[in-house]
Amino acid sequence: MNWWLVYQKEDIERNRGYIDMFFRSCGSRNISIELLETPEAFDRLNTQGSSLPSVVINRSRDLSLSRILEDKGVAVYNNSKVTKLGNNKLAAIRFAEDLGIPVMKTAVDPADLDYPMIAKSISGHGGTEVFMLKSPSDLEELKQKDIYSLRRWIFQEVASDLGKDLRIYVIGKRIIGSMMRSSDTDFRSNYCLGGHASIHSLTDKEYSIAESIIKNLDIGHCGIDLIYHHGSPVFNEIEDAVGTRMLYRYTDIDAVEEYVKYIAG
Repeated sequence: MNWWLVYQKEDIERNRGYIDMFFRSCGSRNISIELLETPEAFDRLNTQGSSLPSVVINRSRDLSLSRILEDKGVAVYNNSKVTKLGNNKLAAIRFAEDLGIPVMKTAVDPADLDYPMIAKSISGHGGTEVFMLKSPSDLEELKQKDIYSLRRWIFQEVASDLGKDLRIYVIGKRIIGSMMRSSDTDFRSNYCLGGHASIHSLTDKEYSIAESIIKNLDIGHCGIDLIYHHGSPVFNEIEDAVGTRMLYRYTDIDAVEEYVKYIAG
């Protein structure tokens, strides 16, 4: 059994410890696993006579790679549907809306919303491309940034309960844990931006949102993020190549071991 673990080059070093866990977990099962940068994976696929892997764990967020592999009959985790929703915030919002899950009012044209509003790049991660716009001048300031012309954007009504969100970790059809993230100084509560984290037991409403998504997606391993509006949970986004630093720091859950065990069956 031969597996590929695919990352973008710039993500490999900061995820080295996590990558090593995959090698240890696979090694204990006599599974051969290779670490490939995204261009290497495409090169292998385009090389005549090159053998295909039995499994690809695609942490590169590259949707086209997932689709090509699936067309060739390779099992890809996450599959292309999850990868699309996890890297296109607008598609994820529409998906949740279609399931009847509450979301914040969302527009592609800021003129359709009142200030204040949140601006998010559709493909951003880690909260680094999320901006609070309190007035038209904030929007003009954002438009002057180089990143603005390089990304597609959505604009959202501001949730009332700022600086707080919930990440629900999913493997297959199973919720393996959930962490509440909060910040005292920033409307973004991302852990990697300095937010606090604590173990959280799901309420019935939170569980219902997560279960609705899980039931309608064939998930390998992802995060479901909720925010709060007047105390009630609201869908925020799906995280495709989900980070698990909070789980390893605050719990005894071994997400990589659980993920490899799930894939290997």
